[in-house]
Amino acid sequence: MGSRLSEIAAHAGDHGQTGLDNRLRVDKDNPVIQALGAVDELNSWIGVVIALSGSDKIRSFLSLVQHDLCDLGAQIRGPGTQRLSPNHLARLEMLVAALNSEFGQLKEPILSGGVQSAAFAHVARTVCRRAERDLFTLMEASNRLDGLQPADRAPATDDFGLPYLNRLSDLLFVVSRFENCNAGQTDVMWRREQSLRSDPVQVGR
Repeated sequence: MGSRLSEIAAHAGDHGQTGLDNRLRVDKDNPVIQALGAVDELNSWIGVVIALSGSDKIRSFLSLVQHDLCDLGAQIRGPGTQRLSPNHLARLEMLVAALNSEFGQLKEPILSGGVQSAAFAHVARTVCRRAERDLFTLMEASNRLDGLQPADRAPATDDFGLPYLNRLSDLLFVVSRFENCNAGQTDVMWRREQSLRSDPVQVGR
């Protein structure tokens, strides 16, 4: 890893291709690159939540999640590279249950808002859902290419990537609620037909 990252501006991707861990070069719109990009973007948004969170517990746990997402990226880039495990899933589930136990049952959807860390947790949640969709697209594409030679296929990932992202999106939703609660802010609730009851916006000339 150190030698690979020692030269940042290597110009190797100037023509729309990039290399994978198996030395295969693929186009930058390849499904494997789409999935990697979504996971990388998710990791960045989680970094924003960490920077804004007022909770040591949330910051510590989301830092572990960032490491998990780097491991997921390694699984996506390299065939047969397994980093995530059932223990990773169990860790997410335990924190979701612990945080969610502090809140009552929701009767209406929650809108993104409140304190900054809560709003950005919602952004991270939606990006997590996109990463999940992109990873599923990659796995479906890899399954359709079973008849090709290994050098002609994009690498697939194991069964833990999709469940991990699915549980992580749930966690980020609960984190958004926790961040608002921790800051003394109520959740922003969706109200049925709220826009219809509001006065029209008066636009001046």
